[in-house]
Amino acid sequence: MDKPQTFEKRLERIKEIISLLEKGDLPLEQGVSLFQEGVLLSKECSTELEQARIIVEAATQTNSLEES
Repeated sequence: MDKPQTFEKRLERIKEIISLLEKGDLPLEQGVSLFQEGVLLSKECSTELEQARIIVEAATQTNSLEES
């Protein structure tokens, strides 16, 4: 499957992977492959959230300085 491009699509794919893994009826190789994809997507989402946090904090600090 192509890598989802937006945060929301990556999160949806992670949910799909979890659902598939929870069923427990996948061949081992497919399960490992899905797990690896999920880990990669999770890291990408985490990075994007951290970047968003930094932007929000910077904007908040900028607004606080302007109000002073």
